[in-house]
Amino acid sequence: LGRPLAYSRLAPTIVADPRLISTEQVPYVVGQLASLLDTESEVMARRLTSDSRFVYLDRQVDPEIGDAVMAMGLPGVWSYEEPRREHPNGDCTGLSLMGRVDIDHLGISGLEKIHNETLTGTPGTRAVEVSADRSATIVGGQQVLEPAIPGEDVATTLDRDIQFKAQELIEATVAQFDADLGMAIVTRIDDGSVLAAVGAVVDEETGIARCTSNNLPFTHTFEPGSTMKIISVAAALESGAVDPYTRIDVPAEKPYPVDDGRVFLLRDTGRYEDREYTTSEILIRSSNVGSSTLAEVAGPDAVWDLMHGFGFGSSSGIDFPGESAGILEPFLSTVALPTASYGQGVSVTAAQVIESFNTVANGGVRLPLSLTSAELGTKASERVISEQTSDLLMDMMQGVVEHENGTGPNAAVRGYTVSGKTSTAWQPCEGGVAYQCGEDDPDGRAHHYTSGFAGIISNDQGPQFSVYVMIDNPMGAKFGNEVAAPAFAEIAAYTARQLQIPQVTSGVTTTAVRAETAVTTTTTTTLASESQDG
Repeated sequence: LGRPLAYSRLAPTIVADPRLISTEQVPYVVGQLASLLDTESEVMARRLTSDSRFVYLDRQVDPEIGDAVMAMGLPGVWSYEEPRREHPNGDCTGLSLMGRVDIDHLGISGLEKIHNETLTGTPGTRAVEVSADRSATIVGGQQVLEPAIPGEDVATTLDRDIQFKAQELIEATVAQFDADLGMAIVTRIDDGSVLAAVGAVVDEETGIARCTSNNLPFTHTFEPGSTMKIISVAAALESGAVDPYTRIDVPAEKPYPVDDGRVFLLRDTGRYEDREYTTSEILIRSSNVGSSTLAEVAGPDAVWDLMHGFGFGSSSGIDFPGESAGILEPFLSTVALPTASYGQGVSVTAAQVIESFNTVANGGVRLPLSLTSAELGTKASERVISEQTSDLLMDMMQGVVEHENGTGPNAAVRGYTVSGKTSTAWQPCEGGVAYQCGEDDPDGRAHHYTSGFAGIISNDQGPQFSVYVMIDNPMGAKFGNEVAAPAFAEIAAYTARQLQIPQVTSGVTTTAVRAETAVTTTTTTTLASESQDG
């Protein structure tokens, strides 16, 4: 059995019958209870002088407070017990996923809301004989008229320790880079179970990174950047027009006419001459020009279908409260396909990103995510790409971490194979024009970036689990390899230890030094998107 993330225990609720409290007694009762129940005296007096026969004074208080109130023997005041939700690991460990209940014990967010009917049970009724002033219960004066039916437990797929560690590391990364927010999600490959899903934001008052009440991996949307390049590459491989070794012309700049007569120039940062890359090198080096070329080889319909097939533009199927489906609009303009090929102009969630990587790791079969044990094995899977394409992509993504020109060496995890992808994407600026921030930008920056790394951890038995880290608007650094990859590696290493996953025995991989500056897009128009990878 797992350890509880939330459970209920009975707690005293303090109530009163105002008609049993005389006008002369009200000030005394208020004086005794207002401070103890942390209620303003005026509010307490107003409750005790109402015309009702039943008023709440405080609900679900600590047992010692309930005992103290009853020991006073106040006229017209008594208590009864009702369930109170407890979170033994504190508010951060899984609470944004577990959700909350209201004062009546009904789920209002997260899994509490999804499974409210299962968890709640059916109330019963009982008759209680009390003294004339209702300050005491008559011994033997209770009778159960209709027994209550307790709710059922809901077993989650979360690992409490991985959840805690991921939360700690994301908060530390957000603080390190003075970022706006960050998130991470960890899942098993074989069944889609979510082991951890955490988020952190900076408190505007204290400036300290803290956990969020809403679960960012399911509810927060952003433009993903180069993690979407796996789809461009997959579409081209599926078309049969290329293989990993096909050599492709990648010009220094690639012009796209814009509707108003301007030209959108697509470039790779740090490269000013025409090159020829293999399909694998386009992904390993994270070339935006090369990715757009592969998307054009496959065609807009094929890329569109694969993006939908991988789960973008639709919710995860968990029906998580507040979950976003993101935005994936038709490729109507001349720049829509090339920019979407490297993850700009589309809006996604972290849950969608990790599910797309899981699809590659699962031999090309998409298996929806699950948050509860009861869901495992009940959701329909769907083949999205061939097993051959999946295997090729896994090898290419391994090169992102291990190849000397790969953009993600900081994601390496000793003892395991990591297949992954970096991302560094522009985000629209508030008060700016498209992706160009205004002069009054509070951070004083020309652009607002997100940095990410998504990866699959494998051993000799194959892919085991996946991790995605995204940090929003980091300062002092921006590339995915600098900002997100180190947190990814720490979360992955901890998860491997926690799950007791054997290390590879066929030779441990090593990290190579990156030999070339990562890629970017620059443009002559503010309509254009940029994705700087590293």
